[in-house]
Amino acid sequence: MISHSFSLLYDVMSGYLRGFGISLVPAILTMAGVCGIRVAWIAFVFPQSPTFTTIMTAFPVSLAVTAAMIFIALLHYRPTRRFDWIEKHRK
Repeated sequence: MISHSFSLLYDVMSGYLRGFGISLVPAILTMAGVCGIRVAWIAFVFPQSPTFTTIMTAFPVSLAVTAAMIFIALLHYRPTRRFDWIEKHRK
């Protein structure tokens, strides 16, 4: 269930960014977070402790890191402020 919570978080935040037209950043961060962290986990962490639990821990860790990266992107881009500024100066 923990994995689904992190998946929900990054899905909602990336959808929020995509709704404002920022789609490439969440796509790249999702690929890097979900795929990259899992590959790195298997390459570096799993050899230290080759157990099934170690492999299964890669899922919530990669999703949590992905959610954190997309949250940082959300804070960086601040799409609602940018949208408000555009609407204010359009008139």
